[in-house]
Amino acid sequence: MALVIAFEGVPGSGKTTIIQMLAKDLQVRGLRVEIADIDSSGHIPVLHTIARTYPFGHPARIFLYWTLRLQQYDMMQEILNKADIILADRFWSSTLVFDIRAGGVPLECWEWANQHIKRQPDITFLFEVSLGIAQQRKRTEIMNNPDYAQRVEQAYSQLAGSLSWTRVDATRELVEVRNNCMKIILSRL
Repeated sequence: MALVIAFEGVPGSGKTTIIQMLAKDLQVRGLRVEIADIDSSGHIPVLHTIARTYPFGHPARIFLYWTLRLQQYDMMQEILNKADIILADRFWSSTLVFDIRAGGVPLECWEWANQHIKRQPDITFLFEVSLGIAQQRKRTEIMNNPDYAQRVEQAYSQLAGSLSWTRVDATRELVEVRNNCMKIILSRL
């Protein structure tokens, strides 16, 4: 069964770049690597496009993103025995950060949907970077809303502490971040 690794953090923290680097490095080592994100598989891109047509904070947008995350989880379950490692660009926990703790959706909604999630990642990296740096790296609706972005950043920090996530200083050079993550991943194989 595959080792599942989730990468969390605000937009612009470097998750996607490092995931791509790690995937190549792990494949060179002969490992079967799959990347699970909400942008690339099945009909997920179509739903993602629809979700973005709704204004930020709209219930339809929130629930479409929840659907995307749940589909990402289901896709991961389908490939668990076909890969050695699954690298997840965010995981279901993102909904807890973005919508519950930062967005004010009632926790009971998340708890109800969370019953579907039977397996948590084996490793979760939280890429930490200041909001200023993240905003310089990537412009998104989240980063253009400073109050919300700050709530997301705080929620990530709190969740990382309570769930014992591995914190990564994502302000470091990409090679150093990749090497630090690789060392932890290889120790778990």
